[in-house]
This record gives sequence, structure tokens and C-alpha cells, in this order.
Amino acid sequence: MAKDFRETLYTVDAEGRRKWVYSEFVPGRFTIPRALVAYFLMLIYLVLPWITIGGMQGVHLDIFNRRFVFFGAEFWATDSYFLFLILVSMAFSLFFFTALFGRVWCGWACPETVFLEFMFRPIERLVEGSAAQRRRLDQQPWNLEKITKKALKHGLSAFFAWVIATTALAYFIGRDPLLEMMSDWPHKNPVPFAMTLAMMGLMGFQFGWFREQFCTVLCPYARFQSVLMDSNSVVVGYDVVRGEPRGKLRKREEEGAATGDCIDCGLCIRVCPTGIDIRNGLQLECVACTACVDACDSIMDKVGRPKGLIRYDTEDRLLGRSAVRKILRPRPVVYGVLLAICLGTLTYLLSVRQQSEFQVLRGAQDQPFMVLDDGRVSNHLHVRVTNKSSAEDSYTFSVQPGEIELITPLVPFTLQPRQISTTPIFLNFKPDLLTDGKANAEVKIESASGFEAKQIITLLGPGK
Repeated sequence: MAKDFRETLYTVDAEGRRKWVYSEFVPGRFTIPRALVAYFLMLIYLVLPWITIGGMQGVHLDIFNRRFVFFGAEFWATDSYFLFLILVSMAFSLFFFTALFGRVWCGWACPETVFLEFMFRPIERLVEGSAAQRRRLDQQPWNLEKITKKALKHGLSAFFAWVIATTALAYFIGRDPLLEMMSDWPHKNPVPFAMTLAMMGLMGFQFGWFREQFCTVLCPYARFQSVLMDSNSVVVGYDVVRGEPRGKLRKREEEGAATGDCIDCGLCIRVCPTGIDIRNGLQLECVACTACVDACDSIMDKVGRPKGLIRYDTEDRLLGRSAVRKILRPRPVVYGVLLAICLGTLTYLLSVRQQSEFQVLRGAQDQPFMVLDDGRVSNHLHVRVTNKSSAEDSYTFSVQPGEIELITPLVPFTLQPRQISTTPIFLNFKPDLLTDGKANAEVKIESASGFEAKQIITLLGPGK
């Protein structure tokens, strides 16, 4: 085991220069499951903005109009508490699954891993060949072969980057406006066109050059994972007890040396997308992609040893400190309870969510009150109503106590689908209703669709 492995980055040499990672590809038992998960996630991402659910775009994040659509349900800026609960639930789910299964997110579902390992690296292997062939190609001088392969690789990558970027715009701009823009000249829609190029450039930089440096240098999750995990979290690790002392197979056969199952072939290092040596123990740079598991299993098959020298297991079991997996532990239990509370609250609020909202406001430029010719007091207020539904709705207003007269110019007050509008109301009442120039009243709204809501307001008038 290298003694200084925690003091340096595997992809940076002693002089601070980048060491390029040419990861090899070794198929194994995790290859197909990971590919199925990755391509399923890609399919979801690519399809959601182009399908219709409940008459609306599957997912539409219309930030400009503060309107968000998720799977046929429409949310507005006033529904920000739903966003808060969703984000908190996502955070606690990350904490919970990390405490149980380590960095399973990084290896199986992170967009960085999904797109790099299952879209852009396959293109690279298809065009440039194996890891050794890619290394030789990069080292050789520029000639027709190198220019052709590099142009083909970057051309294919640019096409798929364009697909990803265009889909991202569809989430925010909307599919119909985007398709209309795409059918026109770029100079007529400079902002969306520039955004597409910017996203393509960012992906070219990230997936073409920066790559594993994002996971090892920038990603914050790698930093706080140690706070979320413990020695009983399931991680991808090396069985030190079984593998050490490591030794070459020839030395074992010729000298009869007492060595472990690890034959020190180095294949686990060569397949690692971040270039680490998993045998050094749990490390920040490990993204739990299982490439080393498949590589080591293939070697164990060849030398006649049991698979699983590198495997999913807990740190305690890998180091021989425990023979059992402890699932019920304080950390995942606490995270699980908090996650259940957040999800339960979100589910309840969604179940009772109304399709209309209203608020009674006093205009900043309005007089506090007016005294009418008949001696009564009049308060001028504004009622802002939001119709969040996909159908037209009409609203009526009433006020309590009954001796207050409510006057509004529109009866009933009708709103089109997804419309927000404000209507004035006048509340007229006798001055003896006031106490020290104030009185409480209850304004009620009812709609034809069955929506009902009330708001307590303060009436103002002359004091005694």
C-alpha cells in the first residue's frame, strides 16, 4: 500500500502536471446492470420534455413566467414550499442512501458518470480503440490517421452534446417555442442559439478534457461523504485480509511464497476512471463505479480463485473487523425518519392542494378609508385571485359580519386557465362597527369548481 496516497492526487504528477487517464474496459457482472440504469436515465431525460401528460409538457421549468410543470401537475411561484420540501427530501434521500450504500449515486446515477461512461467514452473507444491504442494515438505526431480519428470522435461527441443541450433548452423554454425557433435562422433567436453553443462548449470541456477532475477536485459530494458514511456503509472495497500479502503469480508458483489472492496485476488500476488504486482503501476519488470489481473478478477466474476480492461490502468486513453487516444503525435510522417525515408532509400537502388562491390587499396608493355622504365608512381593497387549473373558473365574494356591504364591479369574477388577476372591492359599513378606528372582517371567496377560502382583514376608519 502506498503510504502517501492520501497526500496526492493520482492524476497529478510531482510537478503538478495532469496525468491523463486511459481507462481500460473490462466487461463483467455489473456492466449490463449499470448500462441499463444509465440508458434508462438518459431516456427519461431525453423524453420528458417532448411527451404530453395531462395536456401539458411532461416537465416544463418556465422560470420567466414562474410556472413549473411536473408530470401533469402545475406549480406556481406561490407553491415554493413544495420546492423546498422536494429539495430537502432529495438531500435526506442522498444522506440516507449514502449512509447505507456509500457512493452508489456517483457510480450509478450521477449525470457525470452516466454521460461520460455510457455516451462519450464508448464513442472514444469506438473511434480510437483500446486504452493502449488511445495512448499511442495521442503520443504520435499529427498525421492523416490522427486528424481523421480526432475529427470523427469530436464530431460524434458534438452531435450528442447538441442533443443534450437542445433537450435542456426544451425543459426551460418549452418544446413548442423551441421547435419554432429551430425552424428559423439562428440570428433571429440569438439568446437560445448562444445558450445551446455555451452548453455544448461546457460539455466539450467537461467530457472531453476535464473529466475525472470534476469528481476529484470540484464535486462537493466527495468532500462530505465521509460525514455521512461509517465503517458499516456498503462500499466498493478491497479485501485486505484475503488479498495480502500480494505477490506475482509467477513468484507464488516458482518459490512457493505465502501470498494472498491478489497477484498484483494492476488491472484494477488500469480500469479505474479516476486512476486510483482501490487496494489503498476507501478514498475520496473512488466513485464506486464497480469497474475494478469486474476487472478483478475476471482475473480471479483466470487464476482459479473465488471472485469478490474487490466487492461491495462494509469497511469493517473488508478489514476483518466484523463478520456481519449492521444495517440498523443510528445514522441511517435518523436519516430515514427525517426522509419519511419530509415525504409524508409533501404527499399530504399535494393531496390537499387547491387549484385556486386568493389574497386581499390594501393598495399602497389607496386612502386608508373614505367617509361617504351618508356617514358610512368605505375601505377600498384589492383581491388577487389565481386560477391554477386547466379550466375556466368563476368566483364570488362575500363578507362577514353581514352589516358590511361588499361592492365589486365584476360578479362573478371569471378567470381563464392559469390566469392571475386582481379586482377591486369596496367594503362600506357604519362607523359604530369600529373600535378605536379599527374592526376585523372576514372576506370569503367561492368558485364554481368548489374552491372556498377565507381571509381576516382589518377595516380602518375614523377613531373616537
